[in-house]
Amino acid sequence: MHIKDLNGKSIVILGAYGREGTAMTQALKKYAPEATIELRDRKDGPKYLDNLDGFDLIIKAPGIPPSLLPPTSVPITNSTQIFLDSIDPQTTVIGVTGSKGKSTTASLIAAILKEAGKDVTLVGNIGDAAIAHIEEGGLNKFFVQEFSSYQLMNTKKSPQIAVITSFFPEHLDYHGTLENYKDAKKHLTQFQEADDTVFYYGESEGAKEIAQCSKGTAFAYTAEDSPIAIIDTQLVGVHNLCNIAGATAVARHLEIDDATIIEAVQNFEGLPHRLKDLGKHHGINWIDDAISTTPESTIAAIHALSPNVKIIILGGQDRGNDFTQLGEVIAASSIKHVIVMGESGPRIAKAITDTDVTVHEVTSMKEAVDTAKLSTIHYLPAIALASAGPLSTCLLSPASPSYGMFKDFEEKGDAFKSLVTRNA
Repeated sequence: MHIKDLNGKSIVILGAYGREGTAMTQALKKYAPEATIELRDRKDGPKYLDNLDGFDLIIKAPGIPPSLLPPTSVPITNSTQIFLDSIDPQTTVIGVTGSKGKSTTASLIAAILKEAGKDVTLVGNIGDAAIAHIEEGGLNKFFVQEFSSYQLMNTKKSPQIAVITSFFPEHLDYHGTLENYKDAKKHLTQFQEADDTVFYYGESEGAKEIAQCSKGTAFAYTAEDSPIAIIDTQLVGVHNLCNIAGATAVARHLEIDDATIIEAVQNFEGLPHRLKDLGKHHGINWIDDAISTTPESTIAAIHALSPNVKIIILGGQDRGNDFTQLGEVIAASSIKHVIVMGESGPRIAKAITDTDVTVHEVTSMKEAVDTAKLSTIHYLPAIALASAGPLSTCLLSPASPSYGMFKDFEEKGDAFKSLVTRNA
């Protein structure tokens, strides 16, 4: 529904004090000034979801699990749907989703379009709330919009160009089942029209299944489609070739030449908290990978930095993920000390069956960093310290969300950086 059609309606915004809720409130005041708006948030207390039947519309923030909502006959939507319904139809929206790689791929697409001189804005799960930019649409305007499964769940409209980077079990605590999670992701493509386009990572069966929901044309890509080698970029890890390939596929579809694509990729510095080198402190090289909130993403990080990683910090909110493969990868790696924290810490610890690996359970980021410094003492002398060889690396790559101990992965990564660099 167009935001202007909400004028005069009685609306409740659930999760009103978060980033999207705040932007939605401001947009309603501007474009539907006669709407009656009630703001509710969990900060208001446990009854903020009660008595919803008296409204014309419920606008739900993505962070509220559907299982928490009581039964109601009132229509439920979100700010993502209202954005897609309200922008100028001549606008081009490039939607990106996936269990891994969506943030980097979306950011690369935006960087390439900017390098090509396009009018582009990065919005959604990674950028600003999309609803804050509805007046910017029009001919020759591009929005690169990262979609989480939470945002897609109540969305019944798909972008003209879609990208699916991967698919594996995630967010099952929110969606309840793997099929529910997949169904939410399918909303990125299943409302596309015949002249729309979807690009998907060809080695992911789940991504292929999501792409096949589209009425438009689907194209597969793999790492081999990257026009540039990782060594010629500022990105770390060969897994980023898949992200570059996905962004390249979109750019070529928009008739951007490879020289421009390569220039943009070479200049791309990567995302905050994604394999960010914090430098050498206390005799250790520290890497902030707080954005890795799934076992699969952490596995990719370990492979990217192998064989220098000797210490890894893991754990956070427990979403029921299977850590078996992560334990096997650690056993086959150069890692000697595993530091676990948060709800998922004990389950991660159980997955570490290699007797050559020492597991430390801690209760705070400060304790984790202090433990990393002390752990180094036990094996660093065995390394030829007098040589010019690379320093050992401590990797923060949680394999779990940050909620509970931290507001989000940014806060977690910032805390890590502050503790590492303090008095360095």
